[in-house]
Amino acid sequence: MSSTQAPIIRGDAYLIVDDHALIREGIVRVFTDFRPNAQLFEACNLRQATQILQGEYGVAIDTVLLDLNLPDSRGLETLQRIKAIAPNVMVGVVSGTDDDQLAMQCLQQGAAAFVPKHGDLDQFVQGISAMASGGIYFPRELLWQLTGRLSGAEPQSAVAPATIKLTPRQSEVLRLVLKGFSNQVISDELGISPDTVKLHVSGLLRAYKVSSRVHLILACAAPHASP
Repeated sequence: MSSTQAPIIRGDAYLIVDDHALIREGIVRVFTDFRPNAQLFEACNLRQATQILQGEYGVAIDTVLLDLNLPDSRGLETLQRIKAIAPNVMVGVVSGTDDDQLAMQCLQQGAAAFVPKHGDLDQFVQGISAMASGGIYFPRELLWQLTGRLSGAEPQSAVAPATIKLTPRQSEVLRLVLKGFSNQVISDELGISPDTVKLHVSGLLRAYKVSSRVHLILACAAPHASP
């Protein structure tokens, strides 16, 4: 666990939970590039993670990067127990598999990211950097599957249910949200300010009657009629 004398503010502290020291080190290196001033805490099992989340710095931790298979907890139960301990934190699963079904289950259990830690190094870095930048991340193939876009071409626009009318700009923002991009990345892509992106995202959440980006993805995955 990192130590510091400076006060830690919520949103600037992250907890990395993995029993493999090399994986934790790799995540720390990515954070060093994307969030060099972030406070990082480390745990090698669920017991240590619980102690940190319930300790004096727990209130400052906004995001947990979590391996599901720990020495004292395995599978989806690990995610469920973390969410029960700290229901308001964002949890990104750093998984030893790239199982789409498991990724879907994690999303349904409230995970904001699913990052396979074996295989494509670029994918691993992209997933961790998305979490470090405040975005969400799921394997692209899963996102396409969730939004019904398995035609082989990258989706060009998001489809809303017939009862939801989006402006052209909202549709552009939704397309990028479904890719897991953070507000800053969407701002850069569309050439609009982060505050404007935030307003559009808030409007999308209201339009779909959901409370988070993850729930927005699920809402877009649900069967619906074309507008």
